[in-house]
Amino acid sequence: MNIKAIFLIMIILAQVLVACGSTGSSAAAAYTPTPMATPTMDPLHAAKIVQAFWDALEGKDLETAMVYVADDVSCTGFCYFQGKETLRSYLQGYLDAGFTTKISDIRNVGSIVTYSWAVYRNGNFVRGGDNDEIMHVKYGKIVYWENQHH
Repeated sequence: MNIKAIFLIMIILAQVLVACGSTGSSAAAAYTPTPMATPTMDPLHAAKIVQAFWDALEGKDLETAMVYVADDVSCTGFCYFQGKETLRSYLQGYLDAGFTTKISDIRNVGSIVTYSWAVYRNGNFVRGGDNDEIMHVKYGKIVYWENQHH
């Protein structure tokens, strides 16, 4: 082999080695798996959504309460309707009339939440119920409410 060919091979080999050395860490990073948060199932997730919804309404913050409601929410019991905007109107009238609700004894089995409730109007107790209301939470939103308020 002539000297020029050997010299050319050495130059190419040197460039390859330099290239491998300078990108070695990023090449290794490309093959390193990205750490991902492990999803955890919070058994109280649905109960926390329902509590946050009622806490917002108790504070007369309808906009925050509606963050926890699905677009296709449905309501049965003392209400029969479907849709977030209809629920918003229902709750706005409820708040405008001076009503508030306090919930307690919150229990959930998976995504189904039951609770006791007490309704007040302008601070005066009106009526209540023990574990007879149900909310179903799906993907972090309330999708169903079996309402016993009136």
